[in-house]
Amino acid sequence: MASKILVVDDEPRWLRVVSLYLESQHYQVATALNGEEALRKIAEGAPDVVIADISMPGMDGYELCSRLRSNAQTRTIPFIFFTARDQDQDRIRASKIGSDDYLTKPCPLQRIAQSVETVMDRIEQARAIPLEHIGLSGRLEDVDLLDLMQTLELNQQTGARLMSHGERTGTLYFRGGVIVQADIRSPKREEPLFVLLGWKTGRFMFLPDSLPEHLPITASVANLLFHDLRALEEHERAAPTDATAAPVSSPSTESPVGEMLARLEAVGRRLSALHPSGHQPQVLRLLVAGVAQSGASEVLQSFVKDLAATRWAALGTEEPWTAYRTEIGRIRISPQFVLHLIVVRAEKRFWPVWEQCLPTAHGILLLLIPATKDALGHCQAFLKARETLAPGVPVQALAEKEAGGPAKHLTGLSNSDITFGSPDEEAVRLAAVNRLLQQWLESH
Repeated sequence: MASKILVVDDEPRWLRVVSLYLESQHYQVATALNGEEALRKIAEGAPDVVIADISMPGMDGYELCSRLRSNAQTRTIPFIFFTARDQDQDRIRASKIGSDDYLTKPCPLQRIAQSVETVMDRIEQARAIPLEHIGLSGRLEDVDLLDLMQTLELNQQTGARLMSHGERTGTLYFRGGVIVQADIRSPKREEPLFVLLGWKTGRFMFLPDSLPEHLPITASVANLLFHDLRALEEHERAAPTDATAAPVSSPSTESPVGEMLARLEAVGRRLSALHPSGHQPQVLRLLVAGVAQSGASEVLQSFVKDLAATRWAALGTEEPWTAYRTEIGRIRISPQFVLHLIVVRAEKRFWPVWEQCLPTAHGILLLLIPATKDALGHCQAFLKARETLAPGVPVQALAEKEAGGPAKHLTGLSNSDITFGSPDEEAVRLAAVNRLLQQWLESH
C-alpha cells in the first residue's frame, strides 16, 4: 500500500507541483491550505509524513508542528518543513519544536522525495530496534541524571540517551563517554543541555552506539521509541498474575539458575513487604565491583545470559557486537520485580561513583581479580567505603585462589564472604550470587 503524504501550503501552485511529483513517485497525496485544515484531515486519517510551509494564514507551520508533537496520537508522525524562509533562526526553531527535516524553496523536486524517504527510513530503523537491545531505561524521577552521565563518561560509552518530559523530547549523544551533541525538540524555544539536565520527571532510555550520523534521533523517532517502550511495560503490568495464569517458565530449583531465581523471588516478596510500591515494580540493585582488568563487564553479561533463557533481560548491545561491553543489565524476574546489575569500578578515584551507588544498593559482588597487591589495595579501599557509606549492604567476594591466598587478609571479609573459583564458570558465579542473596534475606 502506498505511503500517504499530507502537503500543507497556502500557495496553490506549490501544492500542485509538489503533489504531482510525489504522486509520480507512487505516493498517495492529500493537501491542505493551512494548519487548521491540516489538523482536520489528520484527524480523519493520520498520514505517514507531513510536509508543510511555515508562513500561512491562520495557523502557521510552527503551530501545526507543535500541535502534532503535543498530541500523543500524532507525535510520531514525521514532519518536514518546506518554506521560503532561509534564516538560521528559523531552522533552529523548526528543529527545537520537533521537525525532522527543513527544505527551502525552491529546491529540486528530487530533494523532496529524498527527504521523505530518509525520514520514513529512520522510522523503520527505530521500529526495527528490538526493545531488549535498549540499554538502561526508566523514570527520570527514580535516577540521578548526573550520576548516569558520569557512569557513561567513566566507562567511555558511546550512544544516545533519549529523554521525554511531557510533550518535549531530547537527546544527549555520547562518544567515548564525552557529550558531543545535545538536541531538544519542544514547542518552546530552549537551550538544550541545561534544560535536559533540569528535567526531573519523565522517561529515559539509552541506545548504545547510536550517533547523529548513523540514526539521528528526531522527534518522531524518539516519540516512537518511547511509545513502544511504554506499550511493552503496560503489557507486562497487565499480564495475569492469578493462579490460573500461565506460569513463567522456570528451571528446576535444584539447578544453580533455579536456586538463584527462587532466592530472587523470595527477595522480591520481602522487599514488597518492607517497602510497598503500589503498581510500580520493586527494584533490586546488585553492584558488580572490580578494577579495570577484573572482567566485571563480562561477568555482568554472563549473569544476564544465565537468566535470559527464562526471563526478559536487557543489555545495551546486540549479540554480534561482542567487543562492546554494557555496564548495566536489567532482568525482569516477574511483573512486580526487576533486578538491576550495575558495574562499578573499584579503583579509589571512583569514590564519587561509590557515593552515588553504594547507599542505594542491596548487595555487592566484589571481584578480587587480579589478585595483585595494587588491585587488592583498591578493593580494600572499596570495602572501607562500603563500611562508611552502606554498612548494612551485604558483600560477597569472588576470588580465583583459595588456601591462604591474599584475599583472606582483606579487612571486612570473613571466610563465608568469599567464593573461590573462576567467574567464567556458571556454577561459581551463581553460587556467589546465591550466597549474597541469602545474606540479604538473613539480615532482613
